[in-house]
Amino acid sequence: MLRLFVPELARSACDLREGSALDFVRFGISPEDVSTLVKENKFLDLKSLMRELDPADLADLFEEVGPRERVILFRLLPKDKAIEVFELMEGRAREEMLSSFTDSEVAQVIGAMSDDERTELLEELPAKTVKKLLTKLPPEERELANLLLNYPENSAGRLMTTEFIDLKHNMTVERALERIRRDARKKETIYTCFVIDDRRKLLGTVRLEEIILAEPGTPVGKIMEPNPVFVHTHADREEVARIMSHYKLDSIPVVDSEERLVGIITLDDVLEIIEEETTEDIHKMAGMGTTTMGYFETPIWVFIKNRLPWLVGLLLFQSLSAMIVGHYEHALSLYPILAAFMATMIDAGGNAGGQSSTLVIRSMALGDLEVRHWWRVLLKELFVGALMGLLLGFVLFLRGFMITGDPRINLSAGFALFVIIVVANVVGAMLPFMGRLARIDPAVMSSPLITTLADLLGIGIYFYIASSFLGL
Repeated sequence: MLRLFVPELARSACDLREGSALDFVRFGISPEDVSTLVKENKFLDLKSLMRELDPADLADLFEEVGPRERVILFRLLPKDKAIEVFELMEGRAREEMLSSFTDSEVAQVIGAMSDDERTELLEELPAKTVKKLLTKLPPEERELANLLLNYPENSAGRLMTTEFIDLKHNMTVERALERIRRDARKKETIYTCFVIDDRRKLLGTVRLEEIILAEPGTPVGKIMEPNPVFVHTHADREEVARIMSHYKLDSIPVVDSEERLVGIITLDDVLEIIEEETTEDIHKMAGMGTTTMGYFETPIWVFIKNRLPWLVGLLLFQSLSAMIVGHYEHALSLYPILAAFMATMIDAGGNAGGQSSTLVIRSMALGDLEVRHWWRVLLKELFVGALMGLLLGFVLFLRGFMITGDPRINLSAGFALFVIIVVANVVGAMLPFMGRLARIDPAVMSSPLITTLADLLGIGIYFYIASSFLGL
């Protein structure tokens, strides 16, 4: 589970996703326009219309049109813009497009992609296809691609790019500016430069504005920020996202075991991590497996495979409630009105447990809660559960007189609800801690698991208390 969740960044990412169904008419072109212009062979008009579109908007347009139109659009674009659009595309549309290229086009496209985008593409493709694509790269690029792919999945090494500006600590500001001017177009970012020694050991970072404002003869080592924040190549990408958010970084250096600078990770990569990990957590909290494909790209059998095991398991688990009700069959035969409160007890327990688990999982994601905080959470949720239980129990006691005039039944229902709320609150809060201790993603310890467990506890507690109050 992502230990960091940045609401502002995540909302922005989600807003962009929601905006992907763009109002293409606003830009003077739509998927239907593309099909029409292609059929009429009006390629110059098509090229003119695309000229004004941003690469991100073009990527969305490419994903909306058919495979044939997609390839034609790509070939009408200038090389640099075409590569940028290809990098921004996702999923099946990009794979289909890649399969329609000639060998020379494939070599040109994957050779011109940034390191991190190319690694992401190769991760998504079958091993046989990856092997074929790598043969089309120049030896130096092929070696780099293999190096990045050999890092563990979801590690900083897989995520990083080697396209950054590195400066020697004894280099003058004048020489540093010359290097930046020479290499800027080929680099991922130039706003933060990374200072190294002769053995490539990371010494510090320096902002572009500091270089511009410094005297030409000043050594870079004198204007750098020493002791920079960095991550190792094998660091988990979730940890990278947490660190970058904590220190408000737009890029972070990646070092090897000897603290030699080997790459950087930029903010746009972190936004993708947040989106992917948040989606993964939502799927887990809903009792589903995860998939990296979009909704319409995901085959029906994948949905069934991800969702059915949870539903079957919880169905069998919840069948225990029939055993509990059967155990108190005598009480129900004497007081059938007890059945009127069953739905309330089940729903209240599941809702309370779901709320507390969501709060705890959310706080764990933000890094506010660690395993060592479990006892403080336990005390707090006990107190919160007791207050809510008292209020809800009193309301149910009063409402009970609309159903039955027997005060014993209403009192037992109100007291049972109080106990259920307290127990469900505590169980919901503690299960994520148990998951963390067992090295299970705490998101898995959410509804519908907690809801089902709270339902069973609720029905058992209710009948036990009701039987005791009624002397059964």
